[in-house]
Amino acid sequence: MKKIEILSPAKINLHLEVGDARTDGFHRIISLFQAVSLFDRMVWENTSNPGECRIAGDFPCSSEDNLIFKAVEKFRSLSGYKTGVSVSVEKKIPHEAGLGGGSSNAAAALKAMEALSGLTLTRDDRETAASSLGSDVPFFLYGSASAVTGRGEVVEPVRPRTDFTVVLVKPDSLGISTADAYRAVDLWKRDNPSKQNILSKEDMLDFYKFRPPSEWPFYNTFFETFKNQYKPLEFIYNLLYDSGAVFAGLSGSGSAVFGIFPSGKEAECARVQLKGYFPFTERINPLNSIPAANVI
Repeated sequence: MKKIEILSPAKINLHLEVGDARTDGFHRIISLFQAVSLFDRMVWENTSNPGECRIAGDFPCSSEDNLIFKAVEKFRSLSGYKTGVSVSVEKKIPHEAGLGGGSSNAAAALKAMEALSGLTLTRDDRETAASSLGSDVPFFLYGSASAVTGRGEVVEPVRPRTDFTVVLVKPDSLGISTADAYRAVDLWKRDNPSKQNILSKEDMLDFYKFRPPSEWPFYNTFFETFKNQYKPLEFIYNLLYDSGAVFAGLSGSGSAVFGIFPSGKEAECARVQLKGYFPFTERINPLNSIPAANVI
């Protein structure tokens, strides 16, 4: 009985502009996603009980509410595959951090089910399934750097840059739910119409492709919303710059904050300094590809 291993990466949002809510309740965004070398490790295998999906791992929800479970069910409905499966997940991506851990797990589950079953979804079915599971899920199917628009389902892969190193910090006691974050943004946008910025997708990509990180004009609407409410976010943001970062930002809706450093040596010095304040402080790298599923 074969086993399938797949690494499920985190992402950071180098830029994230949150627009108005759409008629379907989702918000329009313009964002630049970058996959990074912080992974959940997943090991899959078949079981003898048809239709089951057993999930082992440190999750804050029941198996039936887990995006992995929902991805398996979606794959079954599209492929007709009935054989039972189990997955063991070694979690490294923290919850409620804006790093896309759940979405990454869902995309990885679709890939793992294809590898385990020997069945391949059409590109359209795969992308439709991913989009139905969550706004960030389509990104994790393909390229490791993408311009993301719509509600998150419109993904335009771009050539990833790997000429920088990232230090990622998450405050211990602070987690921010995505739903609460969007509600807070709506209130902030209502009360601060003059503070809203618009960076076009074309300009965003030009800066990413051709300018050094020290010249990036990127920002995150959630950071503008939360920096006064959640003081640790601004504290970490300033610490990263004080430690030599040439750019810093909030990932997603938070609460993880990242700094961009020109070299691994500078990033490692900053990691050592910040680790004394925040135990979850990691030095990571931008990825040049999303990992594939492998037989082990």
